[in-house]
Amino acid sequence: MSEAVALLERKVKENIRKAPRIGVGGAKGGLLASIHGETIQKGTPLIKGIVATQSIYGEVIEKGRRPGKKMPPEDALDRWIDKKIGTTRRSFKSVDQVMAYVAWKKSISFLIRRKIGQKGFPGIHMFERAWNENLPQIQNIFESAGFEIVRELNGK
Repeated sequence: MSEAVALLERKVKENIRKAPRIGVGGAKGGLLASIHGETIQKGTPLIKGIVATQSIYGEVIEKGRRPGKKMPPEDALDRWIDKKIGTTRRSFKSVDQVMAYVAWKKSISFLIRRKIGQKGFPGIHMFERAWNENLPQIQNIFESAGFEIVRELNGK
């Protein structure tokens, strides 16, 4: 199970790196850094492998967003806008500049959020593709493990 989980975790991360949008943190943080695999209930007949994300935006990036849905939350794009513009509040010299930037960012955020709500966007299907493209390899991992268990049982 651990081998299959490690394979899927690696493939999901590869799918994110190839995607047109990988989140604000890029390869160092954000969605990519939130992907993790885990094997639980080891040593029991109900062993499980999980590859998931802790990102609150993980599901919408996976599945996409249908057109005509409500706008994303107000603060959803704050970090993205700061990163795309290359400006943070620390680079301003006065309170007036900060206030002007905050107002400007709020209006830009509204326009982008409105467009996302109206037009939607396609999902990148990083988990779905990792599973579908690697299912034969995952089956081989489990078949090999089954043969190894039978060999060990016959040898004892």
